Amino acid sequence: MDGTAVVSVPIREQTQVAEARRKAVQLASPAGLGEQECARLALVVTEAATNILRHGGGGEILLDARSSGTSGEVTVIALDSGPGMANVQDCLRDGVTSGDSPGTGLGAIRRQSDHFDIYSKPGNGTAIVCGVRAGGCRPAPDLPGLEVGAVCLPRIGEAVSGDTWSVRVTDRGATLLLLCDGLGHGLGAADAADAARAGFRQSKERMPEPLVEDLHRALRGTRGAAVAVVRIEPVERRLRFAGVGNIAGFFRWRDGQTRTVSQNGVVGHNMSKVKEYEYAYGGDLLAVFHSDGLSTKWDIDSYPGLATRHPTMIAAVLYRDFKRVRDDNLIVVVKTRDP
Repeated sequence: MDGTAVVSVPIREQTQVAEARRKAVQLASPAGLGEQECARLALVVTEAATNILRHGGGGEILLDARSSGTSGEVTVIALDSGPGMANVQDCLRDGVTSGDSPGTGLGAIRRQSDHFDIYSKPGNGTAIVCGVRAGGCRPAPDLPGLEVGAVCLPRIGEAVSGDTWSVRVTDRGATLLLLCDGLGHGLGAADAADAARAGFRQSKERMPEPLVEDLHRALRGTRGAAVAVVRIEPVERRLRFAGVGNIAGFFRWRDGQTRTVSQNGVVGHNMSKVKEYEYAYGGDLLAVFHSDGLSTKWDIDSYPGLATRHPTMIAAVLYRDFKRVRDDNLIVVVKTRDP
């Protein structure tokens, strides 16, 4: 599993509803969706974008197409910062509306999606994460004991992102996570990010410190990057972190929380001896990592119930409220998987 940038469509006027639908349909084939699934996807995106415009005062649609073997999916994230909903369950019932619409949009999105989640805070907007899958098949979990969600987008006006991430399972059920922020933005930053992602997947190293050293060699010849490698060991309830440059990390568990420490330097150019930090955690884990495309002023406790949601929902809400519009954006959230 890894993260190239998703597609973003701003929703400020009616023509952008059609634009979001067109871009979703373009992603259907690469994700392996058939004709009927493509039609469901088009309906989901149309209703979600219309709701943003009609009830949210404008916002954004994010589209992420993925395929692996016989499974594929287009994930739809709909974000607005409008008045939100006082009672989400009421709003999901057909016929309930705050405007002059029939009040069937949310219900249609839920019925036509293969998975659906909604988070709304009165006075602070609404976020929907849903998706249409090829054959309706739920992909098998590929990370033992963990769930991962992310938002990765290029700076506005750029076609490619200099931020990227990747994740893979290694020895004894441990999961390795890469976060990379290529210096600057645009093609040069994206080249560095691509080199980091390729080096991460090709490296035989299983621990963060030597893996960052490998990436330092892999990024020579590029403009360089801020990089962090995280190793999460769910059985031992242990997290190891090695970071160079401005990659932020926060994680908490049953009775504690902390932030990770990165050292100065640029991977691929100037980097002193890498230091790896080890953290033990008790109970369930919630970890949030991000590039400097996200402000560090967020506080997940100011969003009632958000920490219990899927990592993709958490990443989406933080992106909506704390993104820096003049930079690429990367947020990766990791949680202990519910039994």
